[in-house]
Amino acid sequence: MPGFLSPYRGERYHLRDYRGAKNPQGPEEIFNYTHSSLRNVLERCFGVLKARFPILRDMPPYDLKRQKYIILSCCVLHNLFKMCKDGDPIFTHYANENVELEDDIVTANAFEDEVTPSVSQSELRRMAKFRDRLAKRLWDRQDS
Repeated sequence: MPGFLSPYRGERYHLRDYRGAKNPQGPEEIFNYTHSSLRNVLERCFGVLKARFPILRDMPPYDLKRQKYIILSCCVLHNLFKMCKDGDPIFTHYANENVELEDDIVTANAFEDEVTPSVSQSELRRMAKFRDRLAKRLWDRQDS
């Protein structure tokens, strides 16, 4: 899809690959580390939502319009809880970046599987160049 920013293949990616190991070495690894860190934050956010609202884990076969409103309602309630409830055990649990996520088993090997997005070669090259520039900026910023 246009704008898809994939990690570098053949470089360490998953956060667990960096635990107890050397810091990222080079622009490609620092990009993959940052990409994985952001992905981890998003997955933990979804983990909180699914833990608090089980309907999101197993959505009944409602029409898409109704599903959209269920998801939106859960997000609104989630934000209200977040604003008004200090020390919530679900938020505390998922604040830990080492928490095991329900999707970890599925996604652990997903990176190794070959996925061919249906985008033009020019779009893939454009995003690869953008990724290279971003990786270099992340690397240069680390050295400063």
